[in-house]
Amino acid sequence: MINNLYNSTRALQRTCRISMRDVRRKVFFPINLKRNYSSALYISGNKAYKAFAFLSPYLDCDERFANMDKLQKELVLRGMNVDVVQLKNAWNFYLKMVTDRSALEDNNSELAGRVRRLWESVDRTAEQEQEMHKLRTQLNIIRQDLKTIREAIWDLDEDVIERILKLPNELDRRTPVNESVVLKIVGSTPKFEENRRSHIDIGTSLDLLEYKNPMYYYLCNDAALFELAVLAHASRIFNENDMIKIIGTDFSRSLVVEASGLNHEDPTATFVIENHNEIERGSPNRMHLVGGASLVSFLILHTKQLINPNHFPLKYFATGRQYMPLPRDTHTCGLFTACQASVAHAFVMVKDVKSEEYEIRFNELLENVCRLYDDLCDHYRVVMRSASELQPCEGLRVSFEMWSPFANQYIEIGHVSAYGNYFSKRLLIAYQTPCGRDFPAVISGTVLSVPRLLACLLEQNPNKFVIPPKIADLVLSDDYIAT
Repeated sequence: MINNLYNSTRALQRTCRISMRDVRRKVFFPINLKRNYSSALYISGNKAYKAFAFLSPYLDCDERFANMDKLQKELVLRGMNVDVVQLKNAWNFYLKMVTDRSALEDNNSELAGRVRRLWESVDRTAEQEQEMHKLRTQLNIIRQDLKTIREAIWDLDEDVIERILKLPNELDRRTPVNESVVLKIVGSTPKFEENRRSHIDIGTSLDLLEYKNPMYYYLCNDAALFELAVLAHASRIFNENDMIKIIGTDFSRSLVVEASGLNHEDPTATFVIENHNEIERGSPNRMHLVGGASLVSFLILHTKQLINPNHFPLKYFATGRQYMPLPRDTHTCGLFTACQASVAHAFVMVKDVKSEEYEIRFNELLENVCRLYDDLCDHYRVVMRSASELQPCEGLRVSFEMWSPFANQYIEIGHVSAYGNYFSKRLLIAYQTPCGRDFPAVISGTVLSVPRLLACLLEQNPNKFVIPPKIADLVLSDDYIAT
């Protein structure tokens, strides 16, 4: 009966031992590919006839380009090679073209009105006929200029706007500049035997795991029950902190995937559903498999929404599936690189990125996640990542790591990130203020990945699967009934 609780997943290649630090860095950096499509997030004018523009993101270019030295420094810290001076000049030229178009449209409206009034005149004189002829000639010239400038702006849309949308988030002032900082160490690193075994070998020998590759594996017997119990325990901790449990959608459109900082056309960045019957072939806004416990799934719920300011802070969490392809040029490493994982994901939204509450809620979520790990393991550490290790959408990232005896290094099991108003500006998530509207700030993260947690626990005790006592209370098995 227990064997029927298998959790099937899909994956790519055979298991081998690799450096998980390399895996983490390769997962965090997007792969630059040559693209021949329009952005799904920002649809340019010449693509509007065949691609519906669900929204037009708020571009905060004036704010980003106000301090060029700061922007250039942050790009260097992230390891990104961007000529910000050239990009700013391109943006200024784009604004000038838009201004010129508006002036031409105003002239067109004015001249068209004068021609209409002359045409409606019953007794036109010869001078009026001559004037009307001149006005029509001017209208033809202006309309030709308008057509030319509109086509030029459409070309700039696909060049300038998409380059601006690729600019990374502003770094949080707490983010370390050069090297990651260990914030907390709980317990001490235990001593392990020289002949260390991988969690795949251990799980197989204990009849807890059937592993083919990261896209095709099964958790068996007590491992399957452990998965359910640990997610139930995470739910219990978040419920105690007045967080609302939700069930997100497993699927997303390309515009939300792109807004989250991923390349929605890259199959190694996100799973793309081919030949979907609701999506026209060649459309930039396709369907993706992301999982109901993912950042994208939470963003979908709030896209293009005006939130009542009295409802802040919003605090949600979800437990369930998360789907992530294996990055290109990355070797597999058992459950550490599983493409489908059962996870706990948290999502918090506050009104102002510059407010004290933004930092308070971030620290509050960190404390709750630390409570969770206190119940899961005797030893873990909390690390604040350096700028070079962040995803483009992140302003700050704190990782929760456990020790892998086989890999002989720490493995990230979960994380919490601060995103500021990066997502809300791109997806038009707003709230009303006395002076208009503003964009809320987001704090989110996959706080626990069950496959990675299980892998570390197996490697740390290779002879017997020891379920933590507080998790054993929730395991539906005669062997783990609390006394």
